[in-house]
Amino acid sequence: MRYCLLGPLEVVGDDDSPLVLSGQRERALLAVLVLNANRAVSPARLVDALWGEEPPATATNALQVQVSKLRKKLAAASGRKDLLRSVASGYVLEVGPGELDLDRFEALTAGSDGGAAELSRRLGEALALWRGPALAGTAADVLAGDAARLEESRMVA
Repeated sequence: MRYCLLGPLEVVGDDDSPLVLSGQRERALLAVLVLNANRAVSPARLVDALWGEEPPATATNALQVQVSKLRKKLAAASGRKDLLRSVASGYVLEVGPGELDLDRFEALTAGSDGGAAELSRRLGEALALWRGPALAGTAADVLAGDAARLEESRMVA
């Protein structure tokens, strides 16, 4: 699996085919889970990301339905049923080493060893990972701070 946040939200399955995401809520759900990869995200945080300040009375059940649909899509794309797990404190999306473009970007921009030519090469490779504005096409207001932080990292590089 490949998860891409450095531009429009995109997930590419193990067979190199893109995961088709249906709607803004599914995109927001996935974005929050990917931004918090390998860490539990509370249902309250996810409800806020999907419905904002005025969630419907059925938000908890609707969240469970959204998670179930996303879990099935991720399992079909990866052949793994355990990528999106329920835990006591919420939901965890398991992302392996090298699967997240943000992790690669941060690794390439970390440190300054190797001299000017090496640093220039690494920064060029890091900036080449960007495909547009961070999290473009994900209309969740709750992600605006994350998108701004990512864009700032891009400018620094």
